[in-house]
Amino acid sequence: MAEATGGYERPLVRAAFQAGIPISILNPRQVRDFARAAGTLAKTDAIDAAVLTHFGETFSPRAMTAPSPATEALQQAVRRRVSLV
Repeated sequence: MAEATGGYERPLVRAAFQAGIPISILNPRQVRDFARAAGTLAKTDAIDAAVLTHFGETFSPRAMTAPSPATEALQQAVRRRVSLV
């Protein structure tokens, strides 16, 4: 699992697809709200890893499928257009 981080997660997701490792991208707000509901207010890398693990065990998010090359090219074109507009 990985949290969406403004695009910084993309290389990790791509590497996971290439290695055949199932991966899900999670909404950071949902994970943070889950952590608060569980009483976890502090935020460190170790705590984040534990919270992500607990979230995954609790909700079993569906693993993503790798996009086709055409879909990936279209997504890149859309991201580029958005940055230009």
